[in-house]
Amino acid sequence: MDTPSSYEAAMALFSPDQDLREAGAQLKKLVDTLPQKSRESIIKLMEKISQSSLCN
Repeated sequence: MDTPSSYEAAMALFSPDQDLREAGAQLKKLVDTLPQKSRESIIKLMEKISQSSLCN
């Protein structure tokens, strides 16, 4: 599990506004409650989405 400070540092790369920072923090809290396998799968899915041609 990441520490809040490492998560915040990673989010800073995207320069999100306050609403997006809060939404991201809430999402992280929810994801952190899931089993390890589910967390890993979510991360893989998010990586695939962010690298897809639809996001570029």
